Amino acid sequence: RFGGDYQQIFADTFNDAGINPFITLGTPAHNSGGISDASFPFSNATIRTSARNVFANIVGNLSNSSATLNVTSPTSGFVPGATRSRVFQQRDLALYVQDQWRARSNLTLNLGIRWDYMGVPTIPNGLAIQLTDHRHIFGVSGFGNLFSPTAPAGAAPAIGTLDFVSGDTGRGLYNNDWNNFAPFFGFAWSPEFDSGIGKLIFGGPGKSSLRGGYSISYLRDGFTVISNALGVGTTNPGLIASSANTTPTGVLTGAGVPLPPQTFQIPISDRTNNVANPNNSLWAIDPNLRTPYVQQWSFGYEREIARDMAFEVRYSANHAIKVFRAVDFNEINIFENGFLNEFLNAQRNLSAFIAANPNCGQTGQPACSFRPGSAPGTVPLPIFTAFFNGVSLANGFQNTTFISHLNNNNVGSIASTLAFVNTYRASRENPANGIPANFFVANPNAAGSRFLTNDSMSNYHSLQVELRRRFSGGLMLQADYTFSKALSNAPDAQGNNQSTLENFRTFRDKTLDYRRSNDDQTHRFVANGLYDLPFGRGRRYLSGTNAVANHVIGGWTVGGIAVWSTRPPFFITSGRTSFNNWPAGAVDGNPAQLLGITFEEFRNNVGVFRTPGGVFWFNPEMLDITFNSAGRVVSSTLKPGLLGQPAPGSFGNFPLNSLNSGTYFNLDTSVTKRFPMGERVSFEIKTTFINILNRANFTYGNVAFDATNFGRITATSGSQRVIHFQGSLRF
Repeated sequence: RFGGDYQQIFADTFNDAGINPFITLGTPAHNSGGISDASFPFSNATIRTSARNVFANIVGNLSNSSATLNVTSPTSGFVPGATRSRVFQQRDLALYVQDQWRARSNLTLNLGIRWDYMGVPTIPNGLAIQLTDHRHIFGVSGFGNLFSPTAPAGAAPAIGTLDFVSGDTGRGLYNNDWNNFAPFFGFAWSPEFDSGIGKLIFGGPGKSSLRGGYSISYLRDGFTVISNALGVGTTNPGLIASSANTTPTGVLTGAGVPLPPQTFQIPISDRTNNVANPNNSLWAIDPNLRTPYVQQWSFGYEREIARDMAFEVRYSANHAIKVFRAVDFNEINIFENGFLNEFLNAQRNLSAFIAANPNCGQTGQPACSFRPGSAPGTVPLPIFTAFFNGVSLANGFQNTTFISHLNNNNVGSIASTLAFVNTYRASRENPANGIPANFFVANPNAAGSRFLTNDSMSNYHSLQVELRRRFSGGLMLQADYTFSKALSNAPDAQGNNQSTLENFRTFRDKTLDYRRSNDDQTHRFVANGLYDLPFGRGRRYLSGTNAVANHVIGGWTVGGIAVWSTRPPFFITSGRTSFNNWPAGAVDGNPAQLLGITFEEFRNNVGVFRTPGGVFWFNPEMLDITFNSAGRVVSSTLKPGLLGQPAPGSFGNFPLNSLNSGTYFNLDTSVTKRFPMGERVSFEIKTTFINILNRANFTYGNVAFDATNFGRITATSGSQRVIHFQGSLRF
């Protein structure tokens, strides 16, 4: 057999957010409407505010106005009221040939190959922006140079240029991928043993079978992955602009509020892009982006063990390769530039100042500081001094946020602030200060230097066992158990989003990201059954009953679905940026540091602990718990000395995704009663019980070691018991 498939895919993504001017009424200082405090004698501030609001609403007194502007073509400029629209087209072609060969009466072979061409998406209206050279994503550092802070001091020069791509430009988004060959092979063998150990294992002829196979499948991702790389918000900006009038005067009329026009500039350099908004990012697509694919293989044994009942055990696995991943090359560098040592010295300075001024930062006391010379024992800080040149003490050595970061080992957060925040732009770009342009990041002309490539993978292995009984004698039963493990190098929340923006923890060691997936379930058991009760006419028992009694005892069916599984893994985070600017949050943060307890000891104290005051996921003996007057828990923290924050320049050592977050169990049942109303018509009443046991399935996920609700279980999954009643007339 052979054949083919051709598809032409079209999608129009559009957004009308903000295209209609948003007008705010009020009585601001620039347009008070003649209302003064003297107009309201014997009033207070609340009354005067309310009166001004009423006045503004009655007369339409203007406060401000704004709107979002979009372009309709590469040459239109910004068009007021225009919808933001991007059209995608993609052409796919698949050809295949396959054959089934019955090699013997009890052996069947299947083999074939499929060729998949998944065309590069095109943007017919041309509203897509990319760097003219993907290598410029590294900016002044040069392609592939991540941690080489050797650029000349001063502002980074313009390196990259954003320009239109696709449409009529003659530039594709990336190159075609022509070699997507997907072979497959499978076999089914039914052993025929009349005696001996073979018959003992496989039974007689036709009683068992062995099946196996291998295949490759190519994966299609959605247009969103590509769309996010082509100009959205602060990513490759230029197609969207905001216009605002913050000082209108007078009252609202039919003419509306005039908004200033916005300049449309494409092409635009990365430098101009960054100066316009330091939050602007660059996103490039690997010109050799390949189509992701997955290898799948399985082997199984099936055996009939009784009449209408079979048992099956199989091994099933897959390996996903070249999965899309958009990485950010602007990883904060604290090593090659000497900033880690500078940070440690700043911590020593702060400690020296606090020793000399133990009440610093309190009312009437001096502000805490880590400035060299501010206290005995402080040391020079040449890097901080250069960055703080020309800024106030409140933004420099006395900055309360910096001081908090010093106390919490957040070297990455301080470095990120100095690298990107406009407050320090003049200092970091002043050649006289001697700061290399790429001191902290590879491309200082971008808040993020994102590159869409094929740098993700996953592995899945499972042992699956199934027992099934086909519907016979009024009974149907099926039970499945799976023992599995899912591993990935993009396993977390950052791996489950449409943008595929999945940074590595560090480019210095990308293997750190390979671990159990957040979707991993080690054990899963599902069983369902249906049983027609054997009572009433035509049944095993009481088959000779009269019609009235049959309406009571006959026509009953019960069913149920039971699910038991382990939950996805979690780990304890630190909430610190002690190595780079990797997110410090609890979703996928920097792990905590094991201090006064081993991981095995900690794991042995994980479980559901019910107490009169609340339910905990960790042994309450490990916690400091605060109760209210009613004896209920209001907060809980981990006892000091067990876990802590990682040292500057390191990640925490608490193993990632290493703890199991409990189990899930749910039982749904149903009871059905049928009332015959002639030969072809029956009335059916069905009652369904969702979570009939009303079981609470507790949930718990990643948490920071110093959280004030550490270990407390405050959430459940699934629903409470729900009962449905349903009536139906069946013909």
